Amino acid sequence: CLVTATSMALANLGFATNPSDLNKRLTQADSFTPRGWLIWDGIRKVTDGKAKARFYKTVSEDLIHECMADGYYPLVQFYLPNGRTHWAMIVHKSARGYHMRDPLHPSKQPLIFGQGISGFKAVRCVGRKT
Repeated sequence: CLVTATSMALANLGFATNPSDLNKRLTQADSFTPRGWLIWDGIRKVTDGKAKARFYKTVSEDLIHECMADGYYPLVQFYLPNGRTHWAMIVHKSARGYHMRDPLHPSKQPLIFGQGISGFKAVRCVGRKT
């Protein structure tokens, strides 16, 4: 789901990619750890330096707002009801909650994540390098 959410962010930024293509390019760029975790600098590598990821050690509304204000797409990690972790891409915030594109639930309209900021376990942001 992380590679899919990342490919959605890159596609929204104008990069021609999809999850399979991005996974292949990240693999060729040695951008996964031995455990299979994404090495975030791989985003820069596979876009010829035109995009990058911001990595944060904390989660806050301010960080998410800052990313969106800078034209970046926040990718957030949270727990599914079954206890597994999952990643999705935030596209908007309203009084109803965070609106996101979720790789598990393709839909024409973004889904609402109503748990608020406390439901997020990690945040990374993907955007065009300026």
